[in-house]
Order: sequence, then C-alpha cells, then structure tokens
Amino acid sequence: MIEKLVEVQKIPLNSAMKRREATTEEKKEVEKLNTLLSGLDTSLNGLKTRYDFYKLKLDSSHPDIVDGTVAAGALLGSYEMEVRAMARTEKELAYGFPDKDETPVGFGYMLIERDDGEEIEVEVEPYTTLQQLAEQINDAEAGVKAMVVNTKYYPDSYRLLVISEKSGKEAKIQIDEDTTFLEFKEQVTGRNLDVLFEDVPVTDEDNILDELIDGVTLNIRRSEPGTRIQISVVHDLDATMEGIKTFVESYNAIAGFINGQFMKDPKTGGYGLLSGDSSLKHVMRQMQNAVVGLPKGGERFNSLAEIGITTNPKTGELMMNESKVRESLTENYDSVADLFIRTKDSVGVAEALSQKVKNFRDPGFGAVKSRLRALDRIIDSQDKEIERRERQLESREAAIRRKFTALESTLADLQGQGDFIKAKFGGGGSQGQS
Repeated sequence: MIEKLVEVQKIPLNSAMKRREATTEEKKEVEKLNTLLSGLDTSLNGLKTRYDFYKLKLDSSHPDIVDGTVAAGALLGSYEMEVRAMARTEKELAYGFPDKDETPVGFGYMLIERDDGEEIEVEVEPYTTLQQLAEQINDAEAGVKAMVVNTKYYPDSYRLLVISEKSGKEAKIQIDEDTTFLEFKEQVTGRNLDVLFEDVPVTDEDNILDELIDGVTLNIRRSEPGTRIQISVVHDLDATMEGIKTFVESYNAIAGFINGQFMKDPKTGGYGLLSGDSSLKHVMRQMQNAVVGLPKGGERFNSLAEIGITTNPKTGELMMNESKVRESLTENYDSVADLFIRTKDSVGVAEALSQKVKNFRDPGFGAVKSRLRALDRIIDSQDKEIERRERQLESREAAIRRKFTALESTLADLQGQGDFIKAKFGGGGSQGQS
C-alpha cells in the first residue's frame, strides 16, 4: 500500500524527467545541425579565395630524375632542365682493423677541419677502440657522422667511415689522424649539384632546389646528362574535384538532416524533434539562395548548373555530375573558379554560403546558437523543477510512512484490546451456557 501511494506521488517527478529528456534529445539534434554546419564551413574554406581554390601540382616528363611539390600561389608554366651531376657529400674511409671492439686504434689527437674554417679536435685516449672512436666523433658534433662498416674483406674488414653532414664542394673535410694507427683516404669527393635550367647553369649544395621557381620545390633524384626534362606547373584537377565534392557532400548532409525532420516516421507516425522549429526552413532557404549563385556576365560559366552541379527541386540537395565538372575544369579552370571565389565582380558561391553559415552559428544572434542557448535555459529550469519535486517526494514519502507507522501502532493497540476483551468475556459466556 505504501509503495503504491509513493508511486502515485512520483508521477509529477517522472513527467518532469521525461520533459527534460525530450528537451535534451532536442538539443542533441540542434547540436548535430551545428556540427554539420561546421563541416560545411570547413569545406568552403578550401574554395573561397583564389589562393584556396587553385590546386596545383608539378608534372615531370621524368619523375625518376626530377619531381617536386607546388605551393599555393605559384605561377603556371613549363620549363626545361637537365641534371648533369648530383650534389654529393665528402666521405673519408680509414684503413681497416680486424675488429671494432677490441683492437686499440692508437692514441693522440685527431683534427677534423671543415672548409668553412671550423676545426674540431678529438682526443684519442689509449686503448680506444674503433667503435668507441666513432661514438666520440659523433658526440663532438663536428658536422660529420662516423660509423664502423664491416667490409668482410679479411683480415682487416672493419673500417671507420666519416661522412660530411653537408653536401657540396664547400662541405669538404680534412682529417689529421696525428699519432693514431688510423690513415684516411678520400673515398668520395664532395661536389655541388650541376643543373641546366632553361640552358642556364644552376648549382646548389644539396639536391633540393627551392628557390629556382617561386612556390616550387624541385627534388633531384638522380643525374642523367644529356636527357632534357620537361617540368610543368599545372592545375591539379583531382585535388580540385575532391574539394568541390567535399563541399557538395557537406551541403547535402545538412539538406538531408533538415528534410528528415519533416518526414513522417512510418513506425511511430511522428516527425523529427525539430519539426516544429521554423528556423530550420529559414536555414535551408538561405543556403539555397546562396547556391543558386549570383548573376555573372562575360564569363564562360555563369552558374553551378552550367558546370554540372544542379539542385534537386524536391529535396534541395545538390546533384554533382562529376564528369561534367571535370570537363568544365579542363575547358576553363579560371571560369569555374570564379563561380566559387570572391572576385572584383562577384562575391562567389563559396564566400556567400560561408557567410550564411557564419550567421547561423554566430554566438550573438545566430539561429542555431540562439536555439541552443534557449534549450540550455529550458534544461536548467527543468533541472530546478526536478530538484524541487524530488524534495517534495522525499517529504511526502516520509509523511506517508509516518502515517502508516502510526496507523499500524493504533491497529496493534486495538488488536490487543480486542484480544483482552475476547479472553475476558468470550470464555465466561461459554461456561454459563453449558
């Protein structure tokens, strides 16, 4: 009986908790929309300006000889070059020892001299082994690295190889082995890169040319004297297509989400949690207005539809004909770019839509952010109501239990009095009748 009465008292509390749960679920839906809008904004960041939209790459007729990367803003163009010689590092090799960890290499002072004038002195203690000397040279930070190599040529197969950390003829090293048992021989002579670029001799200390063409880094893989290589800075259609495709997918994710809110669930017969929110349709209309594009004149393409991106009239989603978009980019890359980016004649679809998205998510007046703040206030109010009803429930439950405890005590007293009367009068009456 007590538990049933308590359950009755819980009805207002349970109702309040269900209301809070419904509001929380509604907030989650708004947060989903906010996340989708953020994803769309990110995709638009790669399309808004010429610097963002233009994706470039380096084409090489011989990528095994020369390849490279192109930074945004580089100029389109084709060039001819020839790699006559690679830059090499100086290598010095000492005569051999039978092992690397036991035989001493002598003692004294080893002087490592660089062409830039810097000298490093390495003190060789008695009983220093070949491996220990290599470690000592490396610890000296002399601009060289030392290692012990096992040539497998007996009897003295272990040799000390010292390599300049820089390439080019200016990185030459001189080693004076002093009174040690070491004797070095120049194994490889350091030299600079030798390239003909547009028949102009070009040199460098290493095999990376990053100042030859603005915004272009050329990686020289090997030399091939006599072979003319064609390199070109061109539009990267694959990367551009990927950026446009990501934008379409992000846009459609929002359109699908909003449409889903107004679709009837065949199982429950209900609609989405945000179906009563008029701001959703406002968001969709504003997005569609931006995507329709601003009228442009004098260009090859004047709308997204002309390059293969149309709008589904029923759902508002974008339909992308990838073959047609790629064909349009191939035909006139600049004109396609002008549909998206800000130019002197137009804001551009990407910039216009990006501004809409920012307005939706503006912390001060944005429709989405405002809705989230309103829901947070409702949830806060509901939390307070739940706390108040929980306190009321505790008080009423305690009161019910006190009343029943008192009633049980009264019933027990009455039961005791009844038993006494029955014992006193019930037994005597039976004897008189017999």
